Amino acid sequence: MRVVAVIPARYGSSRFPGKPLAPVLGRPLVAWVVDAARRAARVAEVLVATDHDGIAAAAREAGARAVMTPPDCPSGTDRVAAVARTVAADVYVNLQGDEPLLDPRDVDALARVFDHEPDTRMATLSRPLADPSELARPDVVKVVCDGSGHALYFSRAPIPYFRDAWGLAGPGPVPPGGVAPRKHLGVYAYRRDALLAFARLPEGQLEAAERLEQLRALEAGWRIRVVPARTDSVGVDRPGDVARVEALLRARG
Repeated sequence: MRVVAVIPARYGSSRFPGKPLAPVLGRPLVAWVVDAARRAARVAEVLVATDHDGIAAAAREAGARAVMTPPDCPSGTDRVAAVARTVAADVYVNLQGDEPLLDPRDVDALARVFDHEPDTRMATLSRPLADPSELARPDVVKVVCDGSGHALYFSRAPIPYFRDAWGLAGPGPVPPGGVAPRKHLGVYAYRRDALLAFARLPEGQLEAAERLEQLRALEAGWRIRVVPARTDSVGVDRPGDVARVEALLRARG
């Protein structure tokens, strides 16, 4: 089974224009993500899907293949689908271009699901949310799953909400015996037919409300397999996040 990793990297981020080229310890942010993807054993090739010549050059310098995509792709997954129309593979792993701390072993775990679960069309990563303060942060997406490890819902709001323990005061510590909230890591994998079908789905109302593209699939009745991740991944959402990520990269050596 041929697995390729695709990193969608557009220039015009509303919160951080030019983010993929932002210097992180002297290298473009996108180069760190390419490094992580290239270390994944199950990935045959790493591609960067972009609408900007400078990002394409940085991708090639880091060892990835750059694929130019339209600037008006409505989501990262739509940009990955544009790559899938010209680059053949069985499974496409959509890696966020602002996650330089991604663990390559988690990419491999996500890819292996498709080896052993023939009915799985789409999968993603999550891990227990260790920092209680992240529950209320809308930049941190939460996910709840059913008993078989499939997503029930993704939200920027705190889910599950422990009504009796938190009441009107809002999110606090998880009560004893309560299910641990899970943080969604925005890494997806698709079989080729599912990826192309996703790009044809209309935007859903929940997707529009939360600005979470994975809700488009849930609204259409799809099942999304949620795979436990080994390590957390800290993203660069705003310029102020760069210093935090640099400190974590230094700590990893």
